[in-house]
Formats: sequence, C-alpha cells, structure tokens
Amino acid sequence: MTQDYAHQYHILKENLHVKNNLLNHVYEISSLLTQSPDIDDVLNNIVDRAMNGLNFDRAIVMLLDKDEAKLECKCIKGFTPLGEKRAWNKPLYLDRHDCYETKVVQSGEPLFVEDTENASDMTEIDKIINKYQERKSVLHVPLKLKGKVIGIIGVDRYRTRMKITRNDVESLAIFANQAAIIIENARLYKALNDEKLLSENIIKCSVNGVVVSDLQGRVYHLNPKAEEILNISQEKAKKIRIDQLLQLNEKERIRIFYELKKKKNIDHFEIDYQRNDDKKLILELTAFIILDENEDVLGAVTLVNDLTEKKKMDDYLSRVEKFAALGRIVSGIAHEVRNPLASIYTTVQNLENELSENMSARDDLQNIMQEIDRVEKLIRQVLNLAKPLPLQIESVDINELLRTTIPLIEKEAKKKGIALKTTLSGDIGHAEADPNRLRQVILNLLINAIESITGKGEITVSTEMVAESDGQRKWILMKFKDNGIGISPDVIDKIFDPFFTTKNVGTGLGLSVSHKIIQDHNGMIEVESRKNNGTTFSIKLPTFA
Repeated sequence: MTQDYAHQYHILKENLHVKNNLLNHVYEISSLLTQSPDIDDVLNNIVDRAMNGLNFDRAIVMLLDKDEAKLECKCIKGFTPLGEKRAWNKPLYLDRHDCYETKVVQSGEPLFVEDTENASDMTEIDKIINKYQERKSVLHVPLKLKGKVIGIIGVDRYRTRMKITRNDVESLAIFANQAAIIIENARLYKALNDEKLLSENIIKCSVNGVVVSDLQGRVYHLNPKAEEILNISQEKAKKIRIDQLLQLNEKERIRIFYELKKKKNIDHFEIDYQRNDDKKLILELTAFIILDENEDVLGAVTLVNDLTEKKKMDDYLSRVEKFAALGRIVSGIAHEVRNPLASIYTTVQNLENELSENMSARDDLQNIMQEIDRVEKLIRQVLNLAKPLPLQIESVDINELLRTTIPLIEKEAKKKGIALKTTLSGDIGHAEADPNRLRQVILNLLINAIESITGKGEITVSTEMVAESDGQRKWILMKFKDNGIGISPDVIDKIFDPFFTTKNVGTGLGLSVSHKIIQDHNGMIEVESRKNNGTTFSIKLPTFA
C-alpha cells in the first residue's frame, strides 16, 4: 500500500508539475496580446515555447491562407535545412494533398502517430513528408478559434526519443487554443497596420493636398503635397485653424462649416490664396466628413488642388482663340478699307497735281494724304497681326539679346529718372527664335514699363531656367518688372486685345503683336499686376538643346 501510495503521489506530483509548466507558458504567450506584436515574432515565440516549455525537439506552425484552400508554413524550427526548405516551398492543398496535416484541419481534432514508418493509414504524401522531415513519430494539433480551424501546430521528439504521453497531447492542445487567439490577434493587428500604412501612403503620395481637421477647425494632419502647395509645414499648420490656413473669409467659412455639419460634401470650391512668399494661387477645395460605424462625425478631410497653372493655360488658350477670330474679322475689314482708301489717295494726289503750288488747298490735300498714309500703316500692322511674316529662326542667346536691346531704351529711361536693372541667369541656354521679332517684344514691354512710371522708378529684367511640375519640359523665363501705376483688375484681362489701350495716344496693337510673336515661338506671355503696385510681364520660351 505504501508503495502504491508513493507511486500515485509521484504521478500526481508529475502531472501537477506539467500543468504548472503549461500554465506558465500559456501565461507568457498571453502577454503578447497586450504588445500588438509582429506576426513573425508571435510565431517564433509560440514555436520556442512549444519546444523549450513543453519539451519537444522540433516544431512547425502552418496556417490556412485567406481562401482556406491550402496550409502554408509560417514558422519551423529544429528540422534539417532541406526539410525546412521544403516546408517553406511546398504548401499543402486541402483538396488534393491527403496527409496527416490536412486531416487535422478537416477533422479539427489532434492527431498523434507514434510510429510513422508502420502506420497503416499513411499515404504517399505522408511518405514524402516523412522522408524530407525525417520524422518517426508526429503530433499535430489544430489551432482553433471559436470552433474554426485556422491552422495546425506540429511537434515531435526526434532527437531525445522521449515518449509522447497523453498529458503531452492534452498540454499541446490547451497551448494551441491560446496560441490560436494570439496568432489571430497578431494577424488582425497586421491587417489593420497594413491598412493604416496603405491609407497613409495613399495620402502621402496623393497628387492633391490633403488636410485633416475636426469640425471646429483644428488641423490634425497635412500631407507633403498640401505642405508644398500652401508653403507651410505641418507643425506650423497645426497651430492655426483651417479657415486661417486656407485664408477663408467669413462667408466661405460659415458655408463650409454648415454644409459639413449637415454631412454634405463640398465639391470644387474655388478660392484665391496668397502664400507667405507672396505667390498668388487659385485653389480648388473639395471637403467631406469622416464618420464612424455609428454615423458620428470623426473629422473632416479637405482636398486642395492648385488650379493656378491650369487657369493660366485656359486663359491663354482662350486668348489665342479670341485673337484668331479677331484676326480673321479685322483682316477682312482691313482689306475692304484698303481698296477704297487707295482710290481716295489717288484722287487726292491727282487733285494736288492740278493745283498750283501757292494755293492753300494744296496744303489741305497733303494733310489728307499724310493721314491716309497713317491709316495705311495701321492696316499693315493689322494684317501683320492677322497673318505675320514667317519667322527667321536661329539659335538665340536670350541673355545676349537682352544685353544688346536694353541700351536702345536706356537713354530714354534715364531722362525720366528710371533705373534699368538686370538679373540674368548664366545657365539658361539658347532658344530657337527670331531675334528681331523678340527684340520688338522686349522693346515694347520696356517702353510700356517706362510710360507706366510717374517720376523716378525702377525696371528689373531677369532671366532663369524653369521646369514644369513633371520636370520633363524646361523653359527660358524672362521677367520685366516695374514699380509703376499698375493695371486695374477690370482691364487686365483686356490688355492683349487688339486696339485696346488706356493711353491717350497709340493704336492699342503693341501688346497684341507681342502676344502673337510669342505665340508663334510656341511660348507664353503672362501678366501680374496690382493697381498702384507695379506690373510684371513674364515670357516663357522653350529651350533649345
């Protein structure tokens, strides 16, 4: 009796030790639940605990893929390099691989094979796996979560040859239940983290600026594009309200706030924006709210799109179309006027020849012919605008062209107390252009600048190389900046129109002709001006390599 009691006590003590050991390892892997760990770290930790804590020599974790069609090795330790390589490279398909591993998934029950070499239910697939993994016995336990199998954990004692007992099977099953929870938690965390990274990368790489805020206007996030467009860092933007960030007036702010509060979107809302470097932009805003699963508002997203260049191009193309239409009309009228004008001139000339030199009427006739000559000159200008002479294209050093042209007008500028300054970049290259036509444009812009300045003033001519946003196309940029009286907003859109002028004298064709010349060079001419605050004309010409 004493020996039986001692034996039972020993078995009870051994079982208690096994269970305490199991509980310790279950507790230790459970701590991973609070760490939001990486899935690979979790799997490594589970395999290590199975081997070191539950006294197995080798272990493998295989998980079902998203389609639940195949088992894939996710962590394996203790096997030969060849066995591990095959496990990684050869997933097991449930519908065509009949083996111990797939049977455990399909049955949802543990499977212990004590002697794989003599097992009666061993399949051809099992024989292949036995060969590469050199297994003599094997224990596979399902990883189950809420009754659903998500994978398996397989172990053996290949080196120690220790017997796998019923307690070992039960311990591994209990361990596997907790491991399944940890694995699923890590997979969910990975999925959420991947989704978060994807969302962040989408926002980061967006071609639009993205501003995230709450409905009270507190700014939470700016993506790099928003920082670039608004010329402000995220750190500084977070210190101000979104209405200040976007320079919204009271009416705009109230409209956007109440639309978003009613859970409505704001689509294609255009605003004028002036950056802290004084660059003026036209921005398009699109705003919408973010809701949680209970339809409560979490915040608002505002997409910022810079329309400035697009608007300039649209205006330019509209101007070109208008010029073409006006040119055709004016050309037709000029031809119609020219023919009778020639008859009038001939008749007046004949009358002049019939009068003696001392008759006063002769002077009147000469004045008429002079005025007809002036009208003829105007008609030639109009016809040149509508159908200019072909360009004489050559490689032109724009800086050199400016250096030789500016002195032609410098004397006139000095008379009026106007300083002419140049800031010419040394690396702008050459343009394919007609130098005489470009000189005509340069002189016209400089004369206009001189005439716009009352009293002493300053005109700055500069050049630089600029590139489009995609970096593919490069342009030579010339700027003519004065501090004259400027152009009022109500006429600035008309200054390139033929015959439009604010001067008391002149035909109003100077800027029209200049625009046409630059257009014929495949370039662009733009103007920026504020009343009483000067004007800047910008000319962009394509580079010539």
